[in-house]
Amino acid sequence: MVKDELNITVGARIRTIRENMGYTRERFSDLCDISDSFLSDVERGNKSLTTKTLYKICSSTNASADYILLGKSETSASQKSKRDQESLDMIAFYLQSLSDSQKNHLMAISREFYLAITGNDAD
Repeated sequence: MVKDELNITVGARIRTIRENMGYTRERFSDLCDISDSFLSDVERGNKSLTTKTLYKICSSTNASADYILLGKSETSASQKSKRDQESLDMIAFYLQSLSDSQKNHLMAISREFYLAITGNDAD
């Protein structure tokens, strides 16, 4: 059997995800609800993924299909948006304990910092 180059590449990415999670093939296949032997074949490039199996792997590991299929960074717009929201939530939490005067000082400092690192006018 001649291995398909895409299957080999996809299999290597899945193996990387599994190893980065510190999982054995058995544990990873249980997590993704696929058989050990199928996972082994996929990782070695001997078998292709169905969309259903790709979905199982992505939803079980939080890996992106873009990364598995295309090798694109796992940082998607929605993940960036989520990180931005988490940062805003943390800032709001810290602001709760400040007086109005302290908040005004923080805003002035933040504006100056923004200008210094971006060279843009904040207005």
